[in-house]
Parts: sequence; structure tokens; C-alpha cells
Amino acid sequence: MVHNMTPMQMMWGSMDKKQSRKFPEDRPVEFPRASFASWQLQLIKMLGLEKVKKSFFQFGWSQGRDAALAAKEQQDMDILGLIFHGPAIHEAWGQANVNVDVKQVEISGNQVASILLKGRWHHSFEAETYRDEQLTTVKPVCYTLCGFASGYISTLIGKDVFFKESACEACGDESCEWEGKLLEEWAPAEYEHFMEIGPTEEIVPFSQVEEERNRLQMVIDIHNELTDELIRSNQLKNILGILKKHITEPMIVENTKGQIIEFENIDMGSLKHLQAPFHKRLNEWPIQKTEFLQFEHSSRLSAPIYIQNHVIGYCSFVYGHERSAPPEIDRMLLGRFASICALVHLNNKNIMEANVRTKGILFEKMLMDGFESKEQIVREMNLLNIDVSGDYHVAYLALGYNEFNEQGNLSMFTNIYEEVIQFFQERDYEVLQVQRANGILCFIPESAEHTLMHGGPQQFLKRLHKAHPKIKCQVGVSSTSRDLDQVSDRMSEAMTAARFTTEREPTMNFRELGILGILIHSQEEQAIRKIAELQLGQLYGKSEQQKDYMHTLYEFLMNGGNLELTSSKLQLSVSGLRYRVNKISEIADLDLRDSKTQFDLLLALKALKVIGEF
Repeated sequence: MVHNMTPMQMMWGSMDKKQSRKFPEDRPVEFPRASFASWQLQLIKMLGLEKVKKSFFQFGWSQGRDAALAAKEQQDMDILGLIFHGPAIHEAWGQANVNVDVKQVEISGNQVASILLKGRWHHSFEAETYRDEQLTTVKPVCYTLCGFASGYISTLIGKDVFFKESACEACGDESCEWEGKLLEEWAPAEYEHFMEIGPTEEIVPFSQVEEERNRLQMVIDIHNELTDELIRSNQLKNILGILKKHITEPMIVENTKGQIIEFENIDMGSLKHLQAPFHKRLNEWPIQKTEFLQFEHSSRLSAPIYIQNHVIGYCSFVYGHERSAPPEIDRMLLGRFASICALVHLNNKNIMEANVRTKGILFEKMLMDGFESKEQIVREMNLLNIDVSGDYHVAYLALGYNEFNEQGNLSMFTNIYEEVIQFFQERDYEVLQVQRANGILCFIPESAEHTLMHGGPQQFLKRLHKAHPKIKCQVGVSSTSRDLDQVSDRMSEAMTAARFTTEREPTMNFRELGILGILIHSQEEQAIRKIAELQLGQLYGKSEQQKDYMHTLYEFLMNGGNLELTSSKLQLSVSGLRYRVNKISEIADLDLRDSKTQFDLLLALKALKVIGEF
């Protein structure tokens, strides 16, 4: 690197080291080429070449401008001499070895009318930086050198001149080839990314950048704290406690059914008042992404909670009605909070499913008499927090589908199975459940507070019909028992009771069946058929007509002999039904108006219906 000692440098060299040095106001500052190259390389790695090449060009431009001003003051040369003195300065500063191949300068009066310079740089410090770092590029990279040449010539002639590389050693070429001419002779696309022509890019103040960085860092810190709490406790209440340090507005987490899961910074009374307009908005148009909603008396920032592309709930920050828009940091925190809620749900679901599987295995062993003793059953029940010191009963949910769709029905069964689990969980009640046939068996311990779940079957059926109106469900409930060895018998009772349910009476307790229940439960099907044959005579049989007659008579007797109700049930005209009833009476040779005959026939038909005869 060649250095020309300036008078100021010579003066400093002759000063005593102990003497105080006063620098000139516009003093030169020198540093090694390797340091400058390292700085360039770091910027490229952090921001990318496209974002920093204008900065390199403008830095070189300022160097060239200052060099031109200094040369005009110190060199006794005309304009042409100063122009061609530029390559010497390039080399003196150690930027490159310069060869000028084409020199065309047209001067009109005292003004440069046109200029064309072409040449080559050898050992460009920018190109060598790329090669030393073993970086590959397909575009020339000597932006600082081009900026220096452009700034130097432009300052000398008072017109904008632009220099551009066409080949570069960094691309594997033998030398860096360049060309310089008046800016007006270039196409705008060649120079507009480097020259400050037209509107300048908006520069973000450092204070704003620093504020944004601090805000982002705070969100990251809060997210890390939320994640740590998720791992430690997996409790939404504790997670909301962390957010409470930063969010003073009410925070709400709810499921898609509008049931509140957790809340903070608000009481339940005020919370219910705020929910009505939000749920009205959800019914009109579901929320698929984070949205700011404004209502008459409040506003809220709400985000959906997604699990496998399905919305399973919403989390919200609630504000006063006067707020125009929430701060950006609230959006960032709510997004992370929604993600944490999804993870909590997944963790709870995994725990619940593992617990349900364990309970199902235990219930299966009880049904299959797989335990060595009752004491072993009690021990395993106690591990699952299930109290079996008192009575218990078994319920059977018999499911039916309006149409056959194997895949759809399987998915529906899974949803109902989860609905049963959630039903008992909401009541803080521990039961065992397992799939059986086309239904679900539940082992339900009874306690003083939950005797038969206080109308639990009716509550569940009402809930199920609302959520899945296409599903047919009947519930059979066994008698109560204290003996754990009789679980299998209670299961049979529950399934037997379920056979006696109707659309008008979808629940049935086994103890309400009386002697008929005992007869059927004893599985004396042959005896049932014999009794039915004696009671029904010619009506009994396996032909379609006989089955149709038995079904008609059954509905007629179940509706107390009311022709209008029976015709509606069977979708027959009243006159058609009357004709069919008279025909049945003739075939069976029975007086259907006799109460004893009605009772015996209905008992026989019920028994046949349960064992599947019609």
C-alpha cells in the first residue's frame, strides 16, 4: 500500500510524544484494508449484498468526492490532469492497481461536455476479500471502487458521472473491467439503485429501531416465561398469572361452545355481560384469525386456538369501547398466548386419553372377571381416585345412525365417546367407560351427592341431541349393587333395559321392567317364543306380513289403542290403520278391547321385540 506523507503527518512525526496534539477539524483517519474488508463482509452476512451495496457505493462516492476536493486545492493541474490523476490516488490508497484503456473527454468552453473512461482494476481489495473468504458470486462486487471513481470525477467536472463494472475478479474473471460516463448516458435501471436520485428511502430513526427491538425482546422473554410455566405446571391459571404482570385488561379463554375455561382481571358477573355480543358475532361469522372487534360497550382482541386446523376455542383481551386499536405488542402476546393454550389443550387431551385407556382396560378386566380378588379391584380403583366403597350401577348408551357411512359413523362415535368423557369431567365425577357393541358402557359409582347423577341420562341425552341431532341414542340403566363380582350381570341388565327404550322414552331403568325384565335377562328366549306363540296365535311367525302385523299391534297397544297417535307413528291413514287392526283381531281371534288381553299381548310383543323377532 502506497502512502504519501502529508505536511500534517510530517509535522506530527516531528512532535515530542509528550506534547499535546491538536487534530485538525477534518482530519484523515486510516485503518488497515483487512479491517475495512472485514466490516464489509460482516454487513453482507448480516443484511445481504442487495441491502448494503448502495451503502458501499455511497461510502466510496464520499471518498472520491473528498479526494477530488483535496486534489483541486493541492495539485496545480488543469481539469484533464486532475481527471487522469484519479487512478494514482486509487493506487496510493491501496484500493487497486489501475489501468485506463479508453480516455475520451470532450470539453466545450470550460465545461466537460462528455466523458468516456474504460479500464481495468487488478487486485481490487473488495474482490480479494471475496476470494480470501472463498465466497462465490455471479455479479461484480467492487461497489466501493465504483463509488470512489463516480464521486471523484463527478466532483471535478460538476456533473454526475457513473462508473459500473462489467467483469470482476470475484466472479472468476482475470480483472475487474469498468466503464464510466455521464449519468444521462446510462439507462436509469443501471444506476437508480446506487445514486440518490428522486425520493430517498425512508430511514427509520435509531430510537424507533431500538424501541422495536426492546419490544420484541420483551415478547420473547414473556414467551419463554410462559413456556417454562407450561412445562412446570400446564395450568392456564398460572399462565394467565404471568400475563397479568403485563396485561391489565380482562383476559378470557373459552371453548367453541362458549364455556369459560379460564379468566383473569375480571369477575364472573362482568364476564357474562361481556360475552353476549361476542357470541352473537361468532354466530354470524366465525373468527379464523386474530381480529379486533368493537361492540357498543366494549372492544376485544380475539384469537382462535387451533388444533390440527380446527378451532377449539378463543382467547381474548377485552378493552373499553373507546379504544380505536390495540397496541401491536398486545397482538404479539395474544398470538403466543393462543399457541400456549393449544399446547395446554393437547397436553390435557393426551393425559385424559391415557387415563381413559387405563380406565377402559380396568373395566374390561372387571367384565371379563380378570381379577384375582375384589381387593385387587379396589386397589386399582383407588389409584384412579374412584370410590367403590358404596353402591354402583352400569349405564349403557345404545347408539344408532340415520344413515350408513362407515368412516363418518366411526368419526361420530369417537366424538360421542369424548362427549361422554367431558360430561362426567365437567361434573368432577370419576367413572369407567368402554366400548361395547354399537354403544358405550359406563361404570358409575354412586355417592350421596351424585345419586344416579341427578337425572344424568336425561341431561346427557339433551346435550347429545343438541350437539349431534342425527344420532339416535337410548340409555339403559342397571339396578344398583355393592358387589364388584356382579359387574358383568349389571352390564347385562343395562343392555337389556336399553332394548325397552323408545323414541318417546329414550331412557329405561332395569328395575322398572319387572317380571318381563327378569325373564328376558335370564335369556330364556325359547320360553319367550313359546309364550308369545300361545298369546298371538296365527299372528306369530317369521314372514314379513306376520312381522308387519306384530309391529302394528305393538305400536297400537303402546299408544293405548289411540288410532290417531298410532297412525302418525306408523305413517298410515286412520282408515287404513282401522282396517289393519280389525284384520289382526280376526287372525288372532282376540278381543283387543279387553284390558287383560291387551296386557298379555303387549307383554309378549315387548319380549319378542327385545329378542329381535320383529
